[in-house]
Amino acid sequence: MEWGKLARPVLVVLGVLALGLAGALAGVHLLFHPAEGSVGAAQVSAEVEVPVTAGHGESAESGEAAAEPSAGQGGDRWDPGDAREAADGAADAPGQPGPDAADPSGGWAGAMQATHPLAGYQPMPVEPVEPRLPAPPAFVPAEWRGLHEAVYAIASQFTGRLSVVAVDLTTGSRYEFRPRDPYLPASTFKLPVALCVLEAIDRGELTWDTPITYTEADWEPVGAGRFADAPFGSQWTVRNLVDRSIISSNNVAVKMLARTLTWDGLLKCTTEIGGPVTRTEEGSTPVTARDEAAWWLHFWRMSQERPELAEELLRPFRRVDYHGRIEAGTPRPELVTHKFGSYAGYEHDGAIVWAERPYLLVVLTFGGVEYEADTAIQRIAAAAWDAMMNRPEGPEGVDHEMSSPD
Repeated sequence: MEWGKLARPVLVVLGVLALGLAGALAGVHLLFHPAEGSVGAAQVSAEVEVPVTAGHGESAESGEAAAEPSAGQGGDRWDPGDAREAADGAADAPGQPGPDAADPSGGWAGAMQATHPLAGYQPMPVEPVEPRLPAPPAFVPAEWRGLHEAVYAIASQFTGRLSVVAVDLTTGSRYEFRPRDPYLPASTFKLPVALCVLEAIDRGELTWDTPITYTEADWEPVGAGRFADAPFGSQWTVRNLVDRSIISSNNVAVKMLARTLTWDGLLKCTTEIGGPVTRTEEGSTPVTARDEAAWWLHFWRMSQERPELAEELLRPFRRVDYHGRIEAGTPRPELVTHKFGSYAGYEHDGAIVWAERPYLLVVLTFGGVEYEADTAIQRIAAAAWDAMMNRPEGPEGVDHEMSSPD
């Protein structure tokens, strides 16, 4: 047989073998060297509709677009350790300097070109808070005795430190454990930003359709989601940004909202709510469990006094697909509205549990490994449920002497 007749099939076979070998080598490379630079887009949990371009409005209903599953997300639980949320207000990414782009709409957002309230953010230095495990109180309200015993036992085994605040929303009875310890809020900060947006809408200073321009100052290297590919200068409605900040805990969305509210506006609003977000000289925003409880209490009161307004925020909360921490520890998880946060050793969660006897719960932690913090928060959530659903008979808030748990 002539070589010319053999050459073509031989070359085809060799080509197929070469392609197969190249594919195998590429797979091995990806196995040991995962792709970089796509963390935000691949690991953010759920995203919503496309941005509004300049000159085109967006109806309020467009925020109801179906959420998209995250690439690389396993099951129905988004592990906050996967994306490692950037701290709310982390410094702008290197290589992304430049002034804010002008807002072509000339509207409310365009008038707010002040210094970004979260620009230049630096994690606050965390000093050990002593004693790591405070002495048990002499008295604890009867209804919270079981929760306190659980919290004290969990805190005694936790490698870091934790703080807890629980409030019976029917009676106002409260349990607190280390309520004044400072923590970085991580993405729990997205709750007060959203609440302050609602207040601005209620005052007529914003609408759900107000466009906000995406600028270089808003960029985040982690948790950017669809903003990773969006052009600077594109416009996004307030509703779109609130949905993204809550449903998928999008960092860029919350920075755009915070910039629009301004730092002074946020400080004034959160002070009025009762949980002020102050800023240190280093640019960090330490908060306490008592502060975060005030945010949730404000949300609860809004749901009772202005239910139509509260519903605008409850709607995206219902679409959150992270079901860990407080939700995982509550026997009726469908009753839980919560916002978690994770950043650099800070693992938090806060929630309203809309049970027959509704209550709020905030658990802030620092210094424990993530799995340990998840477990601790779940156990505290289970104890809070038990305390509320199996309350002792007798007058509310009667004090009983407490001794240190065994």
